[in-house]
Amino acid sequence: MPYFSLILPVYNVEKYVKRCVNSLLRQEYTDYEIILVDDGSTDSSGSICDKLADKNNNIFAYHKENGGLSDARNYGMDRAKGNYILFIDSDDWVDEKLLISLHNHLNKSNVDILKFGFQKMQEGNYKNTFFSYFNIGVYDRRQIEETILPYTIGPKRLFCYEQNACKSVWSHVYSLNFLRENNIRFVSEREILNEDYLFNLHTLLYAKSLEVTHYILYYYDYREGSLSKRYITNEFERKLKLHREYKLLLERNGLFERYETPYYSECVDGFYACISNECCCWNETSKYAVQNIKKILNCKECEISLLKCKRSNMNLKGKVIYWLMRLKFAYLMYILYKIYAISNIKKGQV
Repeated sequence: MPYFSLILPVYNVEKYVKRCVNSLLRQEYTDYEIILVDDGSTDSSGSICDKLADKNNNIFAYHKENGGLSDARNYGMDRAKGNYILFIDSDDWVDEKLLISLHNHLNKSNVDILKFGFQKMQEGNYKNTFFSYFNIGVYDRRQIEETILPYTIGPKRLFCYEQNACKSVWSHVYSLNFLRENNIRFVSEREILNEDYLFNLHTLLYAKSLEVTHYILYYYDYREGSLSKRYITNEFERKLKLHREYKLLLERNGLFERYETPYYSECVDGFYACISNECCCWNETSKYAVQNIKKILNCKECEISLLKCKRSNMNLKGKVIYWLMRLKFAYLMYILYKIYAISNIKKGQV
């Protein structure tokens, strides 16, 4: 039985999958298996997976009909044999000390979940470094409920993105037995947005122990480039469903009232992300974008969330955004966002 199972969903990444797998094969710690899940690729990704598996006895290639990222992760989880499991996107790569660092921590703490940091890359250039704003250390169940859960459910400060809770699954390692015992699986990203967030909320509701490190061990390859390529279709509908799934999960565990304020803060942040998405849609007319922003602001869940979120510690920018949303100034939000975005383009920040 290997110590680690590394699950890589693969879909039309023929240019990148070798880079990812090679970063795993260079690991100092070698007690691991790599599970490649070809999710119905239409390029040469599937055959690349087979060749990698033929050359390495700790690599296993599987092929399935296309079902999406979450389905591929669940498929890999069902076939994993390790003590701990990592989900790695096959167009990213990892530090060569990833597994030895994680093993050294887990061998001592034996926690259900371990969080670590990541480096954002864009077109070969180093961009932002991210690690969670939680202090380094081991947290027991009481500390998870008091310290970790509130600021994972919702942000510490609305509209402030310099630091965050790091909720992507590829910045975590999980006990496989813990996931299986609690039947924790991914909901399809075709139904909800940010399926990672729901998965990690689920884990935190059941975890008895968690460790936080600030090691930067993962390289996230962000390749969209220009603003015109970032528009997410049906973001509002999928984000709304995510919020509702959050609420249902908290209610089932009798915790909604305890975490009501961070929940509504997360909703406000999510609705603002949807508004930003509409503002990024450069190829559509302003009339169409403003109509969609009005739809978001007029949503009952948005109105309630704006009333019940935490707003005591917002900075000036946050207060402006909050009141523009609260007063439903859709067109003004659209214009100000465009001005801000164009200014950043000229400064070379986008």
